Amino acid sequence: MDNNSTHGLDGGLTQRNSALVAGFGLLVMVFAAPIANFYFMSQSVVKGDIAATVSSLQSNGTPFLIGTFLLFVTYVMDIIVAWALFWYLRKGQRALSQLVAWSRLVYTALAFVGLSSSIMAYDLAVSLSISNLLSESDIQTMVFPHLSAAKSMESMALMLFGVHLGILSILLWRSAVAPSWLSIPVGLAGTSYIGMYLGKYFAPDVDLGWLIFLALGELVLMVWLLAFGWRKQG
Repeated sequence: MDNNSTHGLDGGLTQRNSALVAGFGLLVMVFAAPIANFYFMSQSVVKGDIAATVSSLQSNGTPFLIGTFLLFVTYVMDIIVAWALFWYLRKGQRALSQLVAWSRLVYTALAFVGLSSSIMAYDLAVSLSISNLLSESDIQTMVFPHLSAAKSMESMALMLFGVHLGILSILLWRSAVAPSWLSIPVGLAGTSYIGMYLGKYFAPDVDLGWLIFLALGELVLMVWLLAFGWRKQG
């Protein structure tokens, strides 16, 4: 057995443990992110209607807060996954593995900035001190830029995430510790993220929703990491 499988280099994670940590981190995100965006956040944010959105936040902001918390958990998992993937994939490709990790961390930082804009929008909408001083239309005017900034930052972050997956696919192709075929679904996932969010600006009338199926390519990596880690136990 490779010593890297049983003893972490430089006091780091073993291959088995790093695979499991990365796999379970991705598993948490698979559930947390869609539930946050498509269930909880969608209950509070009414697309194209800032008045209805503010009213929804003021009447019952709990779904928005739960969605925000789940997104926070998702981004924390991104940090953990970046760390674990670095330890798992760094053998013989340390520089490229570092680039992959840093690109995911930069994406996560942008995502946190977008999340902070969402929180600021919520605070403005429900603040009693602000509602006592300003009219409803003034509050809507203040909330709208923050929600717009959150959406724009999310788009920028996800485009960078697509770039991250593209670099990760190159690393997987060259890696000695993972099968090269994993680079294909991961690379397609990266392409789909870039395509979907560039399409919003350059082809707004074109339906690119089908690209979301290619984005599921990262799930293939998740399953492989969990299977690898499980097989190595004992």
